[in-house]
Amino acid sequence: MKNKRASIMQQIIIQIILIGLIFAIFLMATAERANARDVKQQVLEKQIALLIDSAEAGMNFEIRKMNVNGLVESVEVRDGKVFVRVEGLSSIKGYPYFSKYSVRVRDDGDKFVVSVR
Repeated sequence: MKNKRASIMQQIIIQIILIGLIFAIFLMATAERANARDVKQQVLEKQIALLIDSAEAGMNFEIRKMNVNGLVESVEVRDGKVFVRVEGLSSIKGYPYFSKYSVRVRDDGDKFVVSVR
């Protein structure tokens, strides 16, 4: 009887350890994914789109090329969407903005200047 209980207890402990290992691997993979370049790129696209949405005619804002989200290689505005290239990763879908004004982007040395007219 005691051997049966010990055997069941060992199986339960092994299962708990395996579940813990699987959970730890899942957390490590998720944490690495959260710091990936594509997430940083999407965040930057959304930030720029929100700035464009809240801007009024005549406003300009700058995006530094060396950014907390990585090295910004290009910023494009076309078809009502913002496309950002961060550290060699091109944007495929872009992020839409909803502005009634004309928006242009120009490269100015170590920054990109977004003009809303």
